[in-house]
Amino acid sequence: MIFPLDGAVRHALTIDPTVWIFDERKRNVEALDSELESDQDAYYAKMGKAWDEGLTQGARIDHNKPMSRADKDAALRDSFAMPFAPFLQNAEPLTTATHVSFYGETTLTLSLAEARTVYLQFSKDGKVLDDGPVYVLYDNQCIRSVDHIVVRSNG
Repeated sequence: MIFPLDGAVRHALTIDPTVWIFDERKRNVEALDSELESDQDAYYAKMGKAWDEGLTQGARIDHNKPMSRADKDAALRDSFAMPFAPFLQNAEPLTTATHVSFYGETTLTLSLAEARTVYLQFSKDGKVLDDGPVYVLYDNQCIRSVDHIVVRSNG
């Protein structure tokens, strides 16, 4: 199930959460509260490690790295969510943009800064959400059945 991210953005996006299971940015929902470093810090740490390994061991090209057995097992039993911030960044909110509204069972409207801390849950117990496409996880809140995200502006 796909859903739009549109409104006061330079690039409207159509998001397909069914492919996120293969994305390295996904997080286990149970571990979200225990994560201390931001996703950007984790990304830079990972890239820095890869850079160091490339310098010491030489480049290794492995574009089609298969999922490990542990990753496959986790995908079939765990619940996962994706950080919303990279999608918001790719949509490039206009300079007049101030808020983001998530439409689902209820509507949640957050400032742009708060919206960057949101996670979009796309699986539960290894299965696609029955009442999805995604849940919005924010500050101990769960907004179910979110099927449209709109970036709002005051102007």
